[in-house]
Amino acid sequence: MADKSLTLTIVIPAYNEQDYIALCLRSIEAQSVMPDEVIVVDNNSTDDTVKIAERFKFVKILKESRQHQVFAQAAGFNAATSDILGRIDADSVLPADWVKNIKEAFADQNTVAVTGGPEPYDVILIRGGKFIFYTFFFLVRLVVGHWMLWGSNCAFRRSAWEEAKNQMLMRADIWEDYDLALCLEQYGQIRFMKKIKVGNSFRVGHTSPWHQLEYQIRAVRTFWLKLNPFQALLLTLLWLMVILVSPIPLLDKILVKFISPNSADNNNTFN
Repeated sequence: MADKSLTLTIVIPAYNEQDYIALCLRSIEAQSVMPDEVIVVDNNSTDDTVKIAERFKFVKILKESRQHQVFAQAAGFNAATSDILGRIDADSVLPADWVKNIKEAFADQNTVAVTGGPEPYDVILIRGGKFIFYTFFFLVRLVVGHWMLWGSNCAFRRSAWEEAKNQMLMRADIWEDYDLALCLEQYGQIRFMKKIKVGNSFRVGHTSPWHQLEYQIRAVRTFWLKLNPFQALLLTLLWLMVILVSPIPLLDKILVKFISPNSADNNNTFN
């Protein structure tokens, strides 16, 4: 059972997310157990992101002028007042029992953080996309020794954030969710939960090959900055193996445009 005394804040960094934010917030509105606080951190949006978010009365809008989600999420975490900090993206679509399951997970005092996987909703080759995610995610866990966090679907104790936040790299050229996991793991167990899978866009996979390469290099940089050389080398070799399956998202992008020509990609993303 969920610990009813635990409170939960959901933090959503947002930059030009007008195509996604309403669906995300409606999924929060439909929760069987409502979160105690929802913070949308506007990171210099120039579209209607803020106007759309303001339609939802339970949402608190916060501004962060430093550009990148590493700064936006930190602003949200620091402003949150709950025991548990949930972190999702503006394209995340939560199942109706997400909040309930998150609160139940933290009834275990040994749990410092939880994370779950994706259920992409704008892909044709969905099995290929999920295969890439889960294979890489699992193999990284084997090398590092604990689960990492996926920023579109995770939660952790605010008390641990207060301890760990000064250890964060706070730079835009890394994977901030992996950095966060590497900072939090010393304070308790990071759990992977199958039942908190969320819908999400595969938009990063649909960007140009050069953008994808730059994005993935951030992972390698995170490994070398945070881990010992042996682990970093192993994970770099693992990353090189991922390149072998890079044609899958490129092929999917072509199929999406051919089969669903009206589904335009949103490239105004943090990633």
